[in-house]
Amino acid sequence: MNKKGQFFIIMSVIIIGLVAGLATITNSVQKQNLVNFNYVEEELKFESEKVVDYGIANNQDLKALLTNFAQDYSKYSNADNFYYVFGTTSEITFAGCKKIENGQATIEDSSGTVLSTLSITQGSCNPITLTTLSSPPANIILKIDGVKFPFALKPGQNFFFVVSKEIEGNVYTATNG
Repeated sequence: MNKKGQFFIIMSVIIIGLVAGLATITNSVQKQNLVNFNYVEEELKFESEKVVDYGIANNQDLKALLTNFAQDYSKYSNADNFYYVFGTTSEITFAGCKKIENGQATIEDSSGTVLSTLSITQGSCNPITLTTLSSPPANIILKIDGVKFPFALKPGQNFFFVVSKEIEGNVYTATNG
């Protein structure tokens, strides 16, 4: 009984298995994006609620607190564009910051009438660009680069945001509207 043939057959099967395994591993390697933008929405919701709660509990000026919060968040975040709408049903503040390019955004009513325009200069995060709108309608639309983000103002303090970042040619947006 010659066992040499069996040895070569088993070795060739093992070698073919190893080569096929390496080829599969090499072909399955994919580039992964290390930038995670998903946390921004939850982070901003949580932090803005804490700022509002602090302001109410300590009888602070909420407009000043939220302006400082928006400015600080925009300054330290890795996102590119920031738009904030905050205030009450009697007066809202419209704030924005763009790190990469100049831009413009508007606040409109539900019929499409422009109520306020905010022109933002690149790098305008310190200080953040602001405008105030008195007696806004209950339903407003923040329009950025042709995209509409509707918000419904509720009694009490409101805080809305639209934050975006471009990653590898795709624009990712986080909002709480």
